[in-house]
Amino acid sequence: MQQSTKQRIVGTVVLLALALIFLPTIFDGEGSYQPAISSRIPATPNVTVLPEPIQLRPVILADNDKPHETEPALLPEQDSALAVETRAPEEAGASALDNEPVAAIAADPVEFALNSVAEITESAPDSTRPGSVLDENGLPQGWSVRLGSFSNADNAIALLERLQVAGYRAYSRIIPAEQGDLT
Repeated sequence: MQQSTKQRIVGTVVLLALALIFLPTIFDGEGSYQPAISSRIPATPNVTVLPEPIQLRPVILADNDKPHETEPALLPEQDSALAVETRAPEEAGASALDNEPVAAIAADPVEFALNSVAEITESAPDSTRPGSVLDENGLPQGWSVRLGSFSNADNAIALLERLQVAGYRAYSRIIPAEQGDLT
């Protein structure tokens, strides 16, 4: 045999002898172990389940001039006719709303709101309504809500007529856009 083969055999025997000596001491089961994990979860609390609330949509009265607590007070430089307008519908609206049964409100809140607004606007005297004031662009001063942008002018006119028949003040104007004029 050659010298290198003898050295390989001796090396293998030495490694096996070391493995036989040290492996049983490593895997004897007497090593240090972590203690078992103890759980400290409290017991389930007694919770009463509340009934799910019934969600109702709020009734929003359009064109209502009745001031709310969150609205700021009228500024002194504002027109006194505007102050009269905000007080008169409040007095008329309180009596009109008090006479309606609660069942009518719950049955159809949208129809009730439209009827209430119509009654309030009919009962308000015309002398308390200020004239329409236009700004430099020819638009009414105050605030307005955009209900739509139509590329077809017939649709805009139909919506405008429906709003005016329902008693709302409404207007339409043409807005130039990239796709064409919008009404």
